[in-house]
Amino acid sequence: MKKFLYCLLFLGVSLHVADFNSLTRSNRDKQLASLFSESIHLGIGSEKLWSATSADNWGFVRQSATWARGNSGIIDSLILALKNAGYFNNSAPRNDVLTNVNLSGFGSATLTIKISTPTAGISSTAYTGTKTFNHFFEIKKTGASIPSLQLFFDDPNTTLGNDGALVYYRLVDFGNPSFANVGDVITESYTGNDSIYGTKFQTYTWRNGPENTSWISKHGRVVLTEVDSGRQLCFRSVVRLTFTKLKAVNPSGATSLDNLKTACNTAQGTGSSDQIYYALAYMQKFDSPFQTTAKATFTMSATRPETICNLSVATVPGAQLSYGIFNINGYVTDQLAAAAVPADYPSPTVGGSDFMSVDEAFNRTYVAFGASISGQAALGTVKQYETTSKAFLDAFDGSDQNLTFK
Repeated sequence: MKKFLYCLLFLGVSLHVADFNSLTRSNRDKQLASLFSESIHLGIGSEKLWSATSADNWGFVRQSATWARGNSGIIDSLILALKNAGYFNNSAPRNDVLTNVNLSGFGSATLTIKISTPTAGISSTAYTGTKTFNHFFEIKKTGASIPSLQLFFDDPNTTLGNDGALVYYRLVDFGNPSFANVGDVITESYTGNDSIYGTKFQTYTWRNGPENTSWISKHGRVVLTEVDSGRQLCFRSVVRLTFTKLKAVNPSGATSLDNLKTACNTAQGTGSSDQIYYALAYMQKFDSPFQTTAKATFTMSATRPETICNLSVATVPGAQLSYGIFNINGYVTDQLAAAAVPADYPSPTVGGSDFMSVDEAFNRTYVAFGASISGQAALGTVKQYETTSKAFLDAFDGSDQNLTFK
């Protein structure tokens, strides 16, 4: 569907591309407004990552795939809009600043477009050091002091074999009712390629989530890897939640949440901590019916237990979530032993030459940068973009860790 929409967008504007540079300022701005309004709406999507309306143990699985598909289009759609506007018709450097451009659902904006004009010293949460990107695009509300979106990229045709693409955006600025109450949350997404396994990866990292019904977490990271020669998606994520905020958005569950908080703190020796971390890994087939095998847990400590907060299954039968299976219709069942997962679903325990099993993906979740994972010597130590440890997320309380507009 996304490719079909892109084709429609291209057909609608391609007749005007060749004449873009000869348009008057008024007509040029109208065309840009149309292109970028459409690309933003296509790219950001309308799905919340995990809202309180589905805050059960597996709500994150059901919504995360849709959310990731919607948000993954933002880089593609913005670059496509630039291409359709004629910015890559030749290799000549461009540095355009367009003011008072009216974007649908956004309002009056200043657009800054730098083509073949390298921007150096760009840092990110997803890689160490800095990178230099060949091209840059920015949207800023008229009169605002900070941008609403920044995109850095090397090549309009691919994110592979170069420095990739990096985007920052504030969802609240883009007029989508689904994100009207997400506050000051800033999302960073980086796309690149990995030489160890898979064909490409994409990260989503956010901080300062409002912890309300629209955006239930404070900080979090999602790591997506396209693997198995493009036949499967490997999804890994950790989000930080608090019991206090969970009770505020789900008052009817306050007693159960209080009981769980007490049990978790006792089992993991974390005193009276209010923070709890949700770690999830799943493998999903790209072909319909999108069969998915998932493994998840909750923890309050720096370790990742097999059961919720390392609670005994004998005492708390529901403490063992994994494995859960899903398909195009959503949740199928959970608490399956590995041998009980149907053979046509991604394997919990057996990976391949360029993809991990669900267990391997789970073992590489809630981990620190540079950590060595048992049984995964061929994959090397944990890379910066895979970092999802408690310490990494907690550090956002006092530092932006490079997750900020440039």
